Amino acid sequence: MSSPETTSTRRTGYVVKVYPRFSETFIVTEILAREAAGEQLRIFALRHTTDTRFHPELARVKAPVEFVPRAVKATEAWQQIAEATATIDGFAERFARLLPELATHDAGEVQQAVALAVMARRASLTHLHAHFGSMSGRVSEIAAELAGITFSVTTHAKDLFHESVDAARLERMLERAHHMVTISRFNLDHLRATYPHLAHKVHLLYNGLELSRFPYRDPAAPDGVLRVAAVGRLVEKKGFAHLIRVAARLQGEGLRIRVRLAGDGELAEELAALVEDTAAPVELMGARTQDEVRALLDWADVFAAPCVVGADGNADGLPTVLLEAMAMGVPCVATAVTGIPEAISDGETGLLLAPGDDEALAAALRSLATDADRVALARSARRLIESRFDSSRQGRALAGLEDHPAPRAADVDTAAVDSAEETASGAPAAGERAPSLRQDLAGRRVAYVCVDPGVPVFGSKGASVHVQEIVRAFRRRGADVRIYCTRTSGDRRPGAAAPPDLADVPVTEAAVGRVADTGERELAQGEAGAELAAAIRRDGADLVYERYSLFSTVLATLAGDGVPGILEVNAPLIDEQRTHRELEHESLAREVLTRQVRAARRTACVSAPVAAWVRENAPGAGDVEVVANGVDTGRIRPASGRDGDGPVEAVFVGTLKPWHGVETLIDAVAASAGHWRVKIVGDGPLAGALRERAAAHGAAAAGRIRFTGMVPPAAIGAELAGAGIAVAPYPAAGAGESYFSPLKIYEYMSAGLPVVGSRVGQVPSIVDDGVTGRLVEPSDPAALAAAIDALAADPAVRTALGRAGRARAVARHDWSRVLEALLAGVDFPRRELPAGAALLQREDV
Repeated sequence: MSSPETTSTRRTGYVVKVYPRFSETFIVTEILAREAAGEQLRIFALRHTTDTRFHPELARVKAPVEFVPRAVKATEAWQQIAEATATIDGFAERFARLLPELATHDAGEVQQAVALAVMARRASLTHLHAHFGSMSGRVSEIAAELAGITFSVTTHAKDLFHESVDAARLERMLERAHHMVTISRFNLDHLRATYPHLAHKVHLLYNGLELSRFPYRDPAAPDGVLRVAAVGRLVEKKGFAHLIRVAARLQGEGLRIRVRLAGDGELAEELAALVEDTAAPVELMGARTQDEVRALLDWADVFAAPCVVGADGNADGLPTVLLEAMAMGVPCVATAVTGIPEAISDGETGLLLAPGDDEALAAALRSLATDADRVALARSARRLIESRFDSSRQGRALAGLEDHPAPRAADVDTAAVDSAEETASGAPAAGERAPSLRQDLAGRRVAYVCVDPGVPVFGSKGASVHVQEIVRAFRRRGADVRIYCTRTSGDRRPGAAAPPDLADVPVTEAAVGRVADTGERELAQGEAGAELAAAIRRDGADLVYERYSLFSTVLATLAGDGVPGILEVNAPLIDEQRTHRELEHESLAREVLTRQVRAARRTACVSAPVAAWVRENAPGAGDVEVVANGVDTGRIRPASGRDGDGPVEAVFVGTLKPWHGVETLIDAVAASAGHWRVKIVGDGPLAGALRERAAAHGAAAAGRIRFTGMVPPAAIGAELAGAGIAVAPYPAAGAGESYFSPLKIYEYMSAGLPVVGSRVGQVPSIVDDGVTGRLVEPSDPAALAAAIDALAADPAVRTALGRAGRARAVARHDWSRVLEALLAGVDFPRRELPAGAALLQREDV
């Protein structure tokens, strides 16, 4: 393929299946934004429209529209090939090379690709951009290959998740593409996890709005009747049947409600029959133009987007009309399907529900009719739209991607911030240089420090997993990470084997030996920290990232040299050590905490209670932020075909220690109706006692409980794959012990499992009761049993909760998002290597 042209000579053609298409307003908005920035585009349509109504915005599009001809006879196809051979230099060689592959493709698509290649060359185009990775993407791919130009594709939802998607074909498209854009972080994570070797080519860019066309106003309180608007094609994934049933139910309960549903589609007759059968107060309005939709939103008190995942896997990406309603100040109710949680944050920018949950939808509408703070929701939603969904930024970002040389896997950030507000805000104005697509931390040296001898950096406990995931996240963004620690493995073997993907990370270990005297052991940790600080000075670092430990001052020491540092605080260690172990040098520990926190550019705490503890115990603390734990959503993924024959399996993952409450889970098995079994994944000091407790409940209960023993972190995903429910049965605890940010719950959500957790500590801030799981009172076996019994008996609810949890894990809790939060606003430029370190660096290579 020929190299891309320079920015000054680039000319782009848009390829779409149908133009214009009434339901694809986002394409028109995107084209208008690019034209407003000065670009001259051309539009190629593969099919003629069958729509009878058109949006007025079409009249503003300047780009000429050409329809790609379809050959009817074989002779016409041969004539096109002859024409391409005469028109395009090198066509015959490219066609011959691709012929074995083309013979396996749809003949009509190949023929149109040949015609498109000729049209693109005659128009002097240098790049093709297609919307959807289906027909238009496939035709663009072949045309670009034959014409010797570049191409890109924007993927949405159906082209990724429908049962008809050919994963191997999509992979080949991504391999050949200059880049691929996708419209939600949910999609981004899916693509990068599915094709990790091509992750560097995929970029997140939200569909945008022309904000001036959607003026905001504060919502008024409903005036006697709750007016609900819904807009979209009348197809299964829109979930409109749920809205109709709920409207009928609410009317029957005495709520004055009126629903107007704008749209047309294959389910029009079926939905009309449902309205008639239920006597629902719903008006089916048919298709409406954008002007008419704006008028509908002006009328509405609430906008509803009750989307679901269809039986064929088809799902909405991120409905543009939902963004329009948010922009105009209409309070929104929506479901946690694919990218929707990236716009609707429950209780902040709208109300977010589990898909298909009629009870929750009814409750949300009742709330918005009465006591919800509608103005606060609407203002927050508008702020989000302005910052993330501005089409002018979207247009500049698309141009920037096309102008930049195609990225390579070796030098592009696969976990970098690619959201519209971040990518687009850095995109160049006309004539400016495009933003770099290289890894943003490439060449930066990060010293990861862990002086706590209770945390083996390559061990299997939760703290160890946290260390490894942060190191991975830094490396995915291009950083050169070196680990400085006092212990590498769980069995205290010096230099123990790292996970395979971290085997090349350099490690400096200053072991703290087994010292009987408490005071000497504490001071030994400080000495080990001093040794590691000296090693970092010798090696050179641009950033020190230290996991807080009681007696280490590594970060503060290096800060004195001008090296910025981030301090990660996972627990109130001074209180923990004093209460549960021994602490002789408490005053020294407090001095160390204050010194480290004051020296850090940022102190990142896993929960609000930990942040409060830091501020209380470290006078003069500066930037103290809450950054919760995360999960590798690419490694831990939902399994297919969970609900087979036999009882549902509930799973617990974690060390068998008192603060995990596993005894409550065992007692719940005995108290339950018996339609599920339990798998306990992990080991620990209570393993023997818990097995005895299970046996004491009798053979029937004990036979439903299986202990796996210790499982390495890499195998957790496989253990979760066979389960249908996940359990976090934390016991009752005092406020001082409720600071934890449990890794296991994020893993459960990432695996697509509904979570049954205790209403204690930080759990309610993670598990949204009724949306991603169920909350029960702590240390209550009967309540726990009842919650699991109910889920075990209802596969539809299990699926809905699990999907919502997965969506939230991907959108908010992936480790890449955690690192983004950790580094936000913390600048650490490349520093000169210390004397002698350059030679060491060369020897390492």
